[in-house]
Formats: sequence, C-alpha cells, structure tokens
Amino acid sequence: MLVGRDDEFQVLLDGLDRAAEGDGGAFVVTGEAGVGKSRLVREVAQVAAARGLPVLTGRAVAGGAALPFRPLAEAVMGWLRRSGGQDLAELRSIRPALGPLVPEWLPAEPIPGGRSPVVIGEALLRLLRFVGEERGCLLVLEDLHWTDSESLSILEYLADNLATEGLVCLATLRAEEGGAGRNLVDSLVGRRAARAVELARLDDEATLDLARACLSTPALPAAVETFLGAHADGLPFLIEELLAGLVARGALVEHDGHWTTRGPLDRRVPPTFADAVGRRMAALPPYARSVLHAAALLGRRFEWSLLPTVTGLDHAEVVTALRRSVEAQLVTAEDDDFRFRHALTRETVLGDMVAPERADLAGRLLQAVDQAHPDLAGAWCELAADLAEAAGDRTRAARLCLTAGRRAVTAGALATAQETLHRARRLASGDPALAAPIDIALTDALAQSGQVDQAFELGKTLLAGLDAASRHLPVRADLHLRLARAAVAAGRWRVAADHLAAIPDVPADQRAGTAAVVDALGAQVALGQARLGEADRLASAALSVAERNGLPAVACEALEVRGRVARQRDLPAAEAAFARELAVATAHGLQLWRLRALHELGTVDQLRTESVDRLRQARQLAVEVGALALVATLDLQIAAGLVKQFRPEEGLASARDSAGMSRRLRLATLPMALILQSAAYAQLGRTGDMEAGLREALTLAPDDLDVHGSAWGHCRATASLLAENRARALTEMATGARLLQRSPATIAPPFLGLRVLLLAVSDDDDAARAETDRVRESGATRHRVVATLLGYAEAVLLGRTGHHAAATAAFAAADGEMGPLVAWYRQYARRSVAEAALADGWGDPVPWLREAAAYFAARGDQVVAAACRELLRRVGIPVPRPGRGDPRVPAKLRALGVTSREAEVLALLAEGLTNQEVGARLHVSPRTVEKHVAGLLAKTGCRRRAQLAGYSARLSP
Repeated sequence: MLVGRDDEFQVLLDGLDRAAEGDGGAFVVTGEAGVGKSRLVREVAQVAAARGLPVLTGRAVAGGAALPFRPLAEAVMGWLRRSGGQDLAELRSIRPALGPLVPEWLPAEPIPGGRSPVVIGEALLRLLRFVGEERGCLLVLEDLHWTDSESLSILEYLADNLATEGLVCLATLRAEEGGAGRNLVDSLVGRRAARAVELARLDDEATLDLARACLSTPALPAAVETFLGAHADGLPFLIEELLAGLVARGALVEHDGHWTTRGPLDRRVPPTFADAVGRRMAALPPYARSVLHAAALLGRRFEWSLLPTVTGLDHAEVVTALRRSVEAQLVTAEDDDFRFRHALTRETVLGDMVAPERADLAGRLLQAVDQAHPDLAGAWCELAADLAEAAGDRTRAARLCLTAGRRAVTAGALATAQETLHRARRLASGDPALAAPIDIALTDALAQSGQVDQAFELGKTLLAGLDAASRHLPVRADLHLRLARAAVAAGRWRVAADHLAAIPDVPADQRAGTAAVVDALGAQVALGQARLGEADRLASAALSVAERNGLPAVACEALEVRGRVARQRDLPAAEAAFARELAVATAHGLQLWRLRALHELGTVDQLRTESVDRLRQARQLAVEVGALALVATLDLQIAAGLVKQFRPEEGLASARDSAGMSRRLRLATLPMALILQSAAYAQLGRTGDMEAGLREALTLAPDDLDVHGSAWGHCRATASLLAENRARALTEMATGARLLQRSPATIAPPFLGLRVLLLAVSDDDDAARAETDRVRESGATRHRVVATLLGYAEAVLLGRTGHHAAATAAFAAADGEMGPLVAWYRQYARRSVAEAALADGWGDPVPWLREAAAYFAARGDQVVAAACRELLRRVGIPVPRPGRGDPRVPAKLRALGVTSREAEVLALLAEGLTNQEVGARLHVSPRTVEKHVAGLLAKTGCRRRAQLAGYSARLSP
C-alpha cells in the first residue's frame, strides 16, 4: 500500500499522462531522509511499467569521491542488460557520446566537445527517445544530494529539453541536504524546468494506516498506537524500523492473525531510527556484527565475496550473517549482491565502530580489494581511496585520488576530476613529490574545462616550484606543452608562444617527438597570428620529424596547418595537403584527424564549386564518432552551399538541423544558422519568415559583423533581386559589404561579386572598379563564384569603353568558370550582362536572355523571368507567352498542383525505391524526399506512401 501520498502520487501520474501525449517533464521528489521518497517513486515506476513504458533507474551513493556519471551509467547499463539481444544499430551515431556512461562505447580518440555534459545530455535524450519509441519512457534518478557534478549538468540539460518529448525524468533529493544537487533543483524549479513534489511527514492517521499495512492487520494494539505516536515522528522509514525492532525483540508478537504486546512499551525511543538499528545490531551474534561493520566500509551496496577474507570467517558463516542481517531488516538481498536497506542504516553501522577499530578494518579491506581487483577499475579506485584514508594512509589515498582524477579527465568528467584532484591535494599536503603530478593533472582538467586562467595560474605556481634539476625537465616540458595546447584551443596565441619558448631540453630519447609536437603547436600559433610563412615552415619541420619517427597524429596536425596556409593562395596545393592528411589518418585509424581532413576538403570544394558532397561525408563520419558539435558546424556549411546553389528547400532543412543542434548544445553557430534559414526563405519568397529569422539572429549576435553583413547582403538583397528592385538591392548589398569588410573573418558570400556586376551594369564604372580592387584585396576571390562575377563585371566595363572583342572574351571566360552547381548566378549574370551588351552593342545577348528567361521561369522566379522577356521585347524579339506549369508534369498532376520535382519523386516511388534511394538519384537529402512525399499525399489524396507507388501507373497519358 501507498499511504498518505494520494495527492503527490496523482501529480506524478498526471505527468505520465501528459508524457503519453508528447508533453514530458522533470519532477523532483524532495523530503527528509526516511520520509518515503523512494517508496513513492517505486510506485510510480510500477505504474509506468504496467502501462508498457520502459523504466530506467539509477541512484547515486554516498562516499568521499563521487563516481562520475554513476546514476546515469547505472540507468543506461541496466537497460542495456535488460534489452538482451535487441538490435542497437540505430544507436551507432550516439554511442561515442555515451561512452562516459557505457565504458565499452568510449571511442579510441577523444571527440571534439564529446565530453561536454551538454553533448552527453543530448545523446542521452536521443537514447531515451529510442528506448521509449512511440510510448515514451521513465528515467528515475535517486539521491541527487550525492550525485556528481557531471550527472547534475546532464540532468539540467534533460530537464530543459523534455517539454516536447514523451519522456519523464523523476528524481529524489533529501530536503535537508545542501550542495550542488539542492542548488540545481532550486534553479530548475525557479525557471519552471522541473516541478518539485515535497513529501511531508505523515500525520497521526496516516502513521497508523502505514503501521497496519506493515503488519497486515486491520487493528493495532492500543499500546503500539501510542508508542508510534510518541516516537515515530511521522517518518515512514522510522515507523517500519520501530515496528521491526518491537517484533525482533519479542515485544510485539502475532498469533492467529492478531498482534499483541508482551510487556510494557514504555522504554523511550529517540526520534531517529539510529537506536532502533543499534538494538537490532546488538541482537545479532558478534560474527554477524563484524560482517556488517566490514560491509558498511565497502559502501551501501557491497561485494560480499570480500567479507570472508577480511573477517576471518568462511563463506558459509558470512552467508549466515547476511541472512540474519536480512531478517533483522538491516540489509536487503538484491539479485547476486546485497545492500543496506537504507543509507541511514549504513551510516548507523559505521557509527557503531570506534576510530581505531574502523582504521584497522579499513586497512584489511584495502588489502582485500587490492587482491581481488588489482587494476582498481571504475568505482574500485574511489572505494580504495576512501579505505586508504579511513585506514590513515593519506599518501596511498592521495595517489588513488590522482588515478581517479586522471581517469575522470579521460572520461570527460571534468568537474568530478577537479573535485577528486583537489581532495588528492589535501591528502598529499607536505609531500612535494606527489603534489607535482597532482597539480599537473589538475591543470589539465582546468584547461580542458575552459577555465584557462585558473589553469595558467596553477601552472605558473607549479613551474615556480620546480627547480632546474634534470629530474624535473620532463615534468617541466610536459607542463609547458599542456599549457600551450590549452592556450591554442582558447586562441591565446601569445600565451601559447611563451609556453612553447619556455620548454626545456628533454632527454635525447624524447627529444625528436617533443620537437615535432612543439613545431606543430608553433605552426598553429603562427597561423592564428596570420604569420603564414612561419606557420608553413614550422609545419613542414614537424611533418618531417613526425614521418621519420612514426608520429601520425603530429603529421596530421602539420599537414592541416600546411593546407590551411595554402588555402589562402593555392587551392590545388591546399587540397593536396588535406588529401595527404586524410590518407595518413585513414592508414593509422585516426578517426578524429580523418574527420578533420574531410571537413577541410569539403571546405575547399565549397570555395571551388560549392559542392557539398565531401562535407556530407564528413558529417556522416561526425555522426558516427558522436562529434555532435561538429555536426552542427557541418550542417551550417552544407546549408551555405545549398543556398548558394539556390536549392532553398534543402538548404532550409540543413540550416534548421544546424540551428536545432546549436540550440541544444548552446553553440555559437546558432546566429549564422538563422541567417542561412533566412536566406533560404528569401529565395522562396517568404519575406515575413526571412525577417523573423533575421530579428532573432541579430538579437543573439548584436555585435557580429558577419551576421549583420550577411543579413543585409545575403538575405534582404536576394529578396530585392527576386523582386527586380535593383536599386534597393544595391543599397542593401552596400550595407552588407561595408560590414563584412570590417570583419576579421574571411566569409565571402556571392553578393560581394554580384554587387560589382550590378554597379557596372548601372553605369557606375568608377565605383565598380574601386569595389573590384577592394574585393580582390580582401581575398574574397578565393571563392570562385565571387571571382567569376568580377569577371562578368569586367566584361561589362570593357564593352562600355568600346573594347567589344575583349568584352566578349571576358564574358566567355567568366561564363565558362561558372559550374553547374551555381547555375542561378550564371543565369542572373547573363541576364545582367545582356542588359549592358544590348545597350553597348557587343556579344550575343539575345540567346543569353532566352536561356535565362527559360531557366528562371522553370524555377518559379517569375519576376526575373518577366524582366528577361521584357528586355527581349525592347529590341523587337518576339517572346512566347509563358505557359502555366511545367510541361514535363502530366496534365492531371499539374491540375493537382504537383511540381516537377514532386513528379520526379512520384515516378521513382513507382520504381519501388526507398526515400534514401530516391534522394541519391535526385541528389537531395532523404528529409527533402520525405517532404515531397508528404506533399504528394496531400495533393493526391493517398493515405499511405505505398499507395503513391501505384498512383503514377494509373494516370492516363
């Protein structure tokens, strides 16, 4: 029975009901120890399971060092065990990000941003969505007051993102505890990201109801009612404990279904259950108490097989002692192990020992743990540290905390790493030899967590304490390298250079490798400071040493720097460097460097042709390794390429993907993702949506010159061009160009070149030439579209000055440079150049205009197509009246409003192709195919995709 919790229970059931409708949420059950939080949560979990909802459960445990991600790992791994042989292929993309929770999923190489609690939180959210399928699921996390910092950060992320998911997170927290767990709950409740369900003590009536339920009786002896009223304090756990104590000592007995008392119950019982636990312990034989003492030092859940060695008892005696403890309701048997019935029970047992007794027993337990688990993997290292400290061996405890801290850094649990390493520092006080490696590890943890200033301060203090003795040279070199890499990651180039310069000579057997790493980092610094020649020289030196000494990761870093330097002036050379980086990374299984090389190669493709193929390959690899933040960046670049190709629907989909991930992971890519959404809306003629997106982007990045410049030149100017409002477009492009030219970044949207062309067509020759020089000096002509548009502008200027042959040649050269992926810019350039060529009498403008008019009409850019036809009419060229719809679309489909692309999709569906196969055939994303399928279903009246496959065959010719 669940007693006295009807209202609270209904609140949580309502939460399950709303989750079934897709409106999930987070709830935190709070109350003092023993008030019944776990009981209420267990009841809700049983209801959820009965409804068919998967339930994932994990709990934190008390101890001196919190195990990173402990409750979340228990929940996830518990589900994995229960899932058995279930096909988990769909989880492949998020497994690396969940590595800190499931160690066997940790990737061989660190993932960029993959250790962030936000990234792990997003991956966990996706896992829960997968687990819940269409039903939803329940995640239970108990004892937030003992939970590690990383788990709390992930919980915060989940709570902030459950509103639109059919998922419920249910946690428990001791009300009397402070700390990070309490602070998080207060914050979540304050901003309505979670709801607190507070459990008060039971009133007198509920106390008696619970007691009757415990004893399975309709009536209690009057003496028992009085006794509970005086001593239970309305705490359910204490009510159970007191009743168990009375039964255990024979003061309350059952006969023929009725309970009676034997003797007076007037002995005073304190308002805590500690005495009740103590009395039950006293009733146990001495050997059972010794087993309990040892078990308590091992934790609330303990490995009982260690107890015979420590207590000197044989296995049978230990099992008997545990059975007696279970009967006394001190310990609970769970599957193959045991745990104390309540955390407070364990604490009471620990308090039953005096300090020397506890220290001796802890020392013996430490030896047993070392023997049974010599590698001290996972939680055993933290437990060994607790035992060493309890045994008085502070040096061993500090070394174990150092090991645990280093492991936490590797797992990405940086907050836990810092807590553990700070504890190690306290334990190692007075031991300089141990303090140095602890401080180095702490410096690493601070740097990786973004606390660069603190890392530098600690590193400076540490360096000051290291003398120039040869034994310290490797330590000094390693510390300087770590600090330099932290500075590079933070873009603090001067600081990085100072640390690299301060690296001392190291032993000969380490010298080559260290020199290569130093040169590679130095190349990064020089590149960041725009010293391209030095960057290339250092990268070449690093590459030479790396290749001679078998250092593939250093070689990849050096090749990347060389490629980025070459990209400023020589795209083929840059491509060669990145291709070589890709080959090295692939040959040595360096997935991270392979991903980075593909990313760089995709960037080269964009500069040259706007192809997004290799960027999509990089995106797929980023998904596979769980680099979610990089996925957002790649989606952004893919969206930019698709928008430049004037494929607005696909560009909008990729930009939305980038924006969605950027919101979830709180990335700086969000404003530009919104800009690209707005650019797609501009191409679709949805100016209201365009302006809404621009308002949000500009609000998020009020001082970002690239965002503001793109808003004017890339978005608003495009809408004006499609409306044939050239004057307004030129004004908007001028505003955008001024902003971008003040930016330190190197983005170069096509409007920078298109503006020059329009200035030339508008007879503003001086402005066109001045702007041409400015664009070339900025390096924007690395982007082939920009450079080619300048070529068209040069043709117009030559034609106006009477150099007709040169103008025609310049036009032909530019027209040949425009590849098929940027056909819109090619046709718009033809439309613009033809206007000038007609006025100045050069070239062959009539065919240009005819082709452009047909192109824009087919695309649906009817205003631009009409402008092309009007130019033809001015010179007396007959222009056929534009027809309605695309003649390639069957008449019956045109009557339904089916577009030519939808007709293509329909035809491929008739061949039995999947969305993936249709997308590959049409060079669009599966998501775009899904949208076309949805449009076809709506227009044809078909209810299912399968019906569409036969729809085309039923159409008459």
